[in-house]
Amino acid sequence: MLAVLIACAAFFASGYLAAALAGNHILRFEAIFRTSLVILLLAAFSWLLTVGNHVESHRLSAQGLPISPGWSTQFVTGFIFAAALIGIAVSAAALVGKLNVRGAWGAHSLQRLLLVVLVLLTGSLAEELMFRGYPVQRLVEAIGPGGAILVFSVLFGLVHILNPGATLWGLVNTVAIGVVLSLAYLRTRALWLPWGFHFAWNATLGLVFGLPVSGIRFFNVIVLADASGPIWLTGGSYGLEASLPGALVVLLGLLAVCLYPLRPLPDSPGRTPEAPIRPEIVNTSQPPPQVGL
Repeated sequence: MLAVLIACAAFFASGYLAAALAGNHILRFEAIFRTSLVILLLAAFSWLLTVGNHVESHRLSAQGLPISPGWSTQFVTGFIFAAALIGIAVSAAALVGKLNVRGAWGAHSLQRLLLVVLVLLTGSLAEELMFRGYPVQRLVEAIGPGGAILVFSVLFGLVHILNPGATLWGLVNTVAIGVVLSLAYLRTRALWLPWGFHFAWNATLGLVFGLPVSGIRFFNVIVLADASGPIWLTGGSYGLEASLPGALVVLLGLLAVCLYPLRPLPDSPGRTPEAPIRPEIVNTSQPPPQVGL
């Protein structure tokens, strides 16, 4: 509970700081807000690890970010998974309906592109730290992996409910995405795979295809696209995350995360590098690591 309260405090503090520094510039606000949120979360959870869990070193590793052999492979694997899934969903929407694409590149697009990439990287990391990092570790210890996945996946969906164009279908799909990301964390005992997945999901949808990301449009700085067709196909203004193709690729993602031979990083306690974690990870006898490298 304390970790959740601290995360909320970091969220609001970052918002006030960004509003004071960015004014009405939305991308500048998002870049400051999400970057400062990552910094505050890492610092706050490091403090909790020190005073509450008596972890005196390697506190970033203990939060799920160990720099050990295989971390980059996990990030890239998550990236490829998500990019492929978004490609399938967009292709389905384009084949059944219609996808209108036009260029959005302009005089200031390079600067906007760099800011958008920063926002996507830090925003996805901040959400992983909040919904798959230290708070999840503590809840797994309290109620087990199954309950922790359910609680934080529902919370992950609810924080998107105020986004533009949010629908019940979008909420359900977002909760399901939260389950996929949580399983990715539990199977690898690190945030690299879910962070790579989360970042690529948003970047491919918003930057590459120019479509809304959970109802948000300011990521569309290279191309701008509109999907035409029934709302079950396009998701309306919320985007494909509130559509049937979106739901189907989330299920594909769930299968991939459950069946792909993922391994924990070499320093994960209680696991050997030769023994891949199976989907039966929801065994409470295997707590998440507290200390990494």
